[in-house]
Amino acid sequence: MRLRSISAFVCFLVVSFGAAIPAFAATPPAPSLISPVSGASTLSPFTIAWSAVSDPSGIIGYNWQLSTSSSFSTITLQNSTNGNVTQDTVSGLPNGTYFWRVQAVNGSFVKSAFSAARSVNVTGASSSQPAAPNLGPTKGYSTFHPLEVMTFNWSTVPGAASYVLEFSQDQTFPISTSGRINNIPNPTYSFSTPDEGFYYARVRAVDASGISSVPSNVINFTVFYNNPLPPPPSLLTPTNGAVLTLPIKVAWTDVPNPQPSGYELQIATDSGFTQIEELAPQLNDPSRTELSLTAGQKFWRVRSHQGDASTTTAAVTAWSATGSFSVSSAPPAPVSITLTTNQLFSGNTTLVQIQLSGAAGASGAVINLTSSDPNAAPVPATVTMPANTAWMQFQMQAGQVNTATPVTLTAKLNSGSASVTFNVQPPSLKSFTVNTASITGGAQTGAIIMLNGQAPAGGASVSLTSDSPAAQVPAVVTIPAGSSSANVTVQTNQVQANTLANLAATWNGASTQSQLTVLPQAQPASIALNPASTSGQSGSFATVSLAAPSSTDQILQMSSSNPAVASLASQVLVPAGNTNGGVSIQTQPVSTQTLVTISVTGGGVTRSATLTLNPVVAPTTLSLEVTAGGRSGETIVSSPAGINVATGTSQVAQFQPNSIITLSDANGRDVIWDGACTSNGAKAKSCTFTLTANSIVTANVQ
Repeated sequence: MRLRSISAFVCFLVVSFGAAIPAFAATPPAPSLISPVSGASTLSPFTIAWSAVSDPSGIIGYNWQLSTSSSFSTITLQNSTNGNVTQDTVSGLPNGTYFWRVQAVNGSFVKSAFSAARSVNVTGASSSQPAAPNLGPTKGYSTFHPLEVMTFNWSTVPGAASYVLEFSQDQTFPISTSGRINNIPNPTYSFSTPDEGFYYARVRAVDASGISSVPSNVINFTVFYNNPLPPPPSLLTPTNGAVLTLPIKVAWTDVPNPQPSGYELQIATDSGFTQIEELAPQLNDPSRTELSLTAGQKFWRVRSHQGDASTTTAAVTAWSATGSFSVSSAPPAPVSITLTTNQLFSGNTTLVQIQLSGAAGASGAVINLTSSDPNAAPVPATVTMPANTAWMQFQMQAGQVNTATPVTLTAKLNSGSASVTFNVQPPSLKSFTVNTASITGGAQTGAIIMLNGQAPAGGASVSLTSDSPAAQVPAVVTIPAGSSSANVTVQTNQVQANTLANLAATWNGASTQSQLTVLPQAQPASIALNPASTSGQSGSFATVSLAAPSSTDQILQMSSSNPAVASLASQVLVPAGNTNGGVSIQTQPVSTQTLVTISVTGGGVTRSATLTLNPVVAPTTLSLEVTAGGRSGETIVSSPAGINVATGTSQVAQFQPNSIITLSDANGRDVIWDGACTSNGAKAKSCTFTLTANSIVTANVQ
């Protein structure tokens, strides 16, 4: 068995404005640095500022870099700002001399050259900068295997809102090759990596405003396939030689760096573990409760998986020392009967679980069941525990009750019994939820009413109200008997300003509310159809445009003057920040040319466009033959009309779309129809081809 942690190195990459650059895009100018002046001494944190630059495509951002080298061979810090921000705060720098520079990025994603660099001397930290944490050694040990979980702990820093853990195979922690995990809320973090190597780690504290401390002390750790394995877990309970009844909890010590699903438990009937009765791999916790074991002496042991020992094998500890206990051979009796549902409502189902003190015999065991109220909680008279098993479950559906009804279920076997008492609750109103928190006025949305349990006979008639004419709901919605929910249509009206509507559902004296914000509806600027003229087989697409983008999604109403031949959705969505939205138009064949008006309505304005539906014309097959002899002229006979073509001349003719043309020359002469008939590059004496729509072709006889 080979276990892998889902955690992995998380590499930090500062967002840098960049993308595919059009060949024609111009390079923006580089910014000029403003402050601090070159060579200035300052405390950390400090502010860097630069001049704004302009570009025809606009400036969308600035990138800045900071290095201990004037050549910027190694980047210590880097970050980006939006195009309207020309300063940033630098923090977390140890004392020393640093160099910084800035570049601009325009709307075509073209980067400028970097500005000339300036130096700055950091001489200390101000009181506004958090103190550095103290990073302790990695938990347990520092020699890990690939994909083994490593845990880091550090001291809490007053005023810290989060922490940043940095790790690298270079003790200078260069930005380009270092890992960085941000926004760690607590002074501990665990992760794993598949990559071997010798690593360094450090941590920073960050306050609520984003000011970083200087780095903590640096620790190191290694990740190698051949690193040593930790000792195996130690067994805790049960004690050796104990005679127990089921269920039995086995427990062991937690290893220093437990892997997700890393423990493996074996329970056998012999000390050599050749007859394993229970094999339980991939356990998370250092314990397990055994529900079904046969009677007699058992031997058990545990081991832990600690990442990988190679690319194909797991790193696994040795087995723990072997423990032993015995399962009582007394006749089994019920130990417990439990429900998996904490609160059971009418109509709902639950699993009923039965635990015996020992496993049933080879023929199983028949358990007698009783319910103090069979109408509220019906159970079968008996259930059969399978052979060599001590735990089972079956499903029960609660009956309909009008008030909370106490019920006791009892399981009996041999001389023992176990009971559980619970209440069956009548169905009640659970929730009333609108599908969306906001919608443009005039549009339609949905909501759902949920019950705890199922509606009784006759259904549940739920009353609905709205405190605003901006959103209308039906007065009553009935949840059918035996169902737990019903859908509701919410129709909105146009509003002049954002309007909050409180929607309420009431049933059996209980109420629940939901809120819907109705937004002013934008006015459509135009509607365009593509194509505007089509056959009934092809369909079309309507594009709706707004004059300007909206900060919220806009839903406008769509309609067709003849939905029988041109149908479309009743609404169109123009997403927030966009000016266009569209819907498909499904068309049907027509026998005569038909004009359909496609309209969009919003904000009291309707825009329309005309869709022309043309009948589908069957292709016309024309057979043309050169029948006359002599060089003085040839006659091409066609249906429905003939075309006369003199030798060496051309005749233009227009046929219907998709016409199929067949050419032949009875006298063996070459025939060319618009250059379409060729045979291996030569003129052909007979050929067939299909004209495209509205083609104008030329016949030549030579």
